[in-house]
Amino acid sequence: MCGFAGQYRLDGLAADFEAVEAAAGRLAHRGPDDTASWREGPVALAFRRLSILDIEGGRQPMRTEDGRLCIVFNGEIYNHPQLKRELEGRGVRYRTRSDTETILRLFEREGEKTFRRLEGMFALALFDARKPKLLLARDPLGVKPLYYHFDGQRLSFASELRALAALMPALRLDPEAVVDYLAYGMVHAPRTALKEARKLPPGHLLRLDATGIHVERFWEMPAWRRGPKASRRAPPSPASGEQQAPARTARPGAPQAPEPSIEEAEAEVERLLGESVKGQLLSDVPVGAFLSGGVDSSLVTALMAREVQGPVQTFSIGFSGARSGLDESAYARAVAKHLKTDHHELILSADVLDGAADLAGCLDEPIADSAILPTYLLARFARERVKVVLSGEGADELFAGYNRYKAAYLSEKIGLLPRWTRPFAAVAARRMGKGRVFAGIPYERLEDWGRAFAHCEPPAFEGLLRGDFLESVQEDPFDWLKGFDGEHSLGGAQAFDLQTVLCDALLMKVDKATMRAGLEARVPYLDRRLVEYALSLPPECKIRLLKGKFLLRRLAAKRLPKEIAFRRKHGFIVPWEEWVRSPKTSLLDEMLADPGFEGLGIFDLSALRGHFAQLREGSREVDSGIAYRIAVLWMWYDGLRRL
Repeated sequence: MCGFAGQYRLDGLAADFEAVEAAAGRLAHRGPDDTASWREGPVALAFRRLSILDIEGGRQPMRTEDGRLCIVFNGEIYNHPQLKRELEGRGVRYRTRSDTETILRLFEREGEKTFRRLEGMFALALFDARKPKLLLARDPLGVKPLYYHFDGQRLSFASELRALAALMPALRLDPEAVVDYLAYGMVHAPRTALKEARKLPPGHLLRLDATGIHVERFWEMPAWRRGPKASRRAPPSPASGEQQAPARTARPGAPQAPEPSIEEAEAEVERLLGESVKGQLLSDVPVGAFLSGGVDSSLVTALMAREVQGPVQTFSIGFSGARSGLDESAYARAVAKHLKTDHHELILSADVLDGAADLAGCLDEPIADSAILPTYLLARFARERVKVVLSGEGADELFAGYNRYKAAYLSEKIGLLPRWTRPFAAVAARRMGKGRVFAGIPYERLEDWGRAFAHCEPPAFEGLLRGDFLESVQEDPFDWLKGFDGEHSLGGAQAFDLQTVLCDALLMKVDKATMRAGLEARVPYLDRRLVEYALSLPPECKIRLLKGKFLLRRLAAKRLPKEIAFRRKHGFIVPWEEWVRSPKTSLLDEMLADPGFEGLGIFDLSALRGHFAQLREGSREVDSGIAYRIAVLWMWYDGLRRL
């Protein structure tokens, strides 16, 4: 796990080496162990390293002996040992034990096909002097971030948006991205909150050569079972001068393998997850686990315990003075005792968001997830003892753990009923849960599901925006939804989440919070093979009696106490709504008084003052979530402009 920045010029002029090194300087937290850089004419690469594997030999930027290839790489390749043995069998002689060298050696022989063979999390930049061309690539599930800016001649790129900003001519907010963010609490790829910056989507590569800039897929989300029609996410909107390869389409009606029994599915998931956990223990430094006491992280910890010698080091967070149900630490202690781990607890005050000023350091891009600050504090706490942790992200998306999947499941079942009965069934289904996703039952298209997933529609916040800002919104802020054109199903809803909220918010929260502390977080549930298998399973393997993660809970019950395996999903709850409504929260007043906030040219200050006043008076007629999202947007931008 590391960070890098770079630049490549098509016009042959020298890359701005000083600016690239300055950008890499903003990534020092991602790589506190080593720094190095390289330049040659139109290309410059700079690297900050967190040493995990082959501590002495894995320095970057790394070049081949003939000088043809040079790479900077952030992440871990878990099938590196297998690929290394294969390459050595083909006569390759290694200089190091590093997975970075494996990527280089494989690329020498297989070119761009290399990226399809890598099992792991990665974002990388690779320069090929023979062509010449510059490649960027990002792992299939988007665990590692990668941002870029292209002005027609010059491609700049970095592991974080703050670092990329040092290579851009100006900081201008993207109006469409702001609207997208206010509705969803995140900005969907390929947009970023900065107008001239782009996020490389998961499973994509970018190629810049004499013919121009091209972005194309090297991995696609597989078709899911039981959906009447498989869909795919739309290709990224072209940036300046960018050419996009045609998206590959699904094969409607493609034959599927017979449905496995629940026993067969359980055995295969156990095998795949077990292999993933084992592979992700690859490290030359201590590895621990985030342990919340929920089924996802507890199962990962149980599988770790069978692979390592000695107790697993586990880390959990608790809250003092918390409301009932906020603190999960007792469950984490119970799991730690059962598995005999070396357990460490960090106890925070329930009013942790009073320290929200510290949040700015974790916000590389605006993500309105209140758990990012506690995640950072837990990562900093764990970093005192380990350099790597395994975490449970992705399990809910693969095995239907969120309550909203109950709405997707009910909607799919309603679609199988005789047409005349569907309106009556829909009325009953809407009463089985709260929120927009239940109110929208039944769904016909995935795009409809995607719109229901928003926190709110633009009319809910347009009154808080300036008229001239609204006029500057020239494109559809939600054009990314057009890629989800398939018929709705539970599997489609899960695939939607994997391609949106997981990679654009949840994984970015974990990456930015942990890397801020110099800690590498790995996610065993997001092994590509496990993802492909889980999406192939029928809904009945995931939801039974309207309870999610049925198969995963069965598997967990073999290794964990039943009260852990079958407890209700809790989630990482931070009382952000109370923070927003509290008169003690000075951040909102300071934000309104800051000339820089007014200078954004986005918000109607008079309307905002009225909105905040109603919140503090306890009114339930106004949405506290909008206030929180605005506060996070400002904290992010204010932190960025002060760099």
